[in-house]
Amino acid sequence: MDREDWLRIQKELDRLYELHESGVSNPGKCREFNSQVSLFLEKLEESGASNFADRVMDILAGCSPKEFSPCDNRLSTKGALERLKDQIRDKLKM
Repeated sequence: MDREDWLRIQKELDRLYELHESGVSNPGKCREFNSQVSLFLEKLEESGASNFADRVMDILAGCSPKEFSPCDNRLSTKGALERLKDQIRDKLKM
C-alpha cells in the first residue's frame, strides 16, 4: 500500500470516529456507524491491510446498536478507534 492508500484510510477512519462520537445517544447514528464500519472492514480486506482489518473486526464484535439504552462499549470502541488512528499516523510518518 502506498501513502495515498493510507491517507484514504486515515480520512475514512476520522469520519467513522466522528460518526461514532455523534451516535453516542442516537440509535440511528449508532446503527449507521455499525454499517459503515462493516463497509470499511471490507475495503481494508480488499486492499490487503489485514492487520488493520483484524482490529476493525474486533471493533465490530463489540458493537451492538441498541434502541433504548446507551452503548455499553462506547469507551472501548472510542479507544480502539483512537489507537487505529495513531497507528495510521505512524504509517504516514514512515
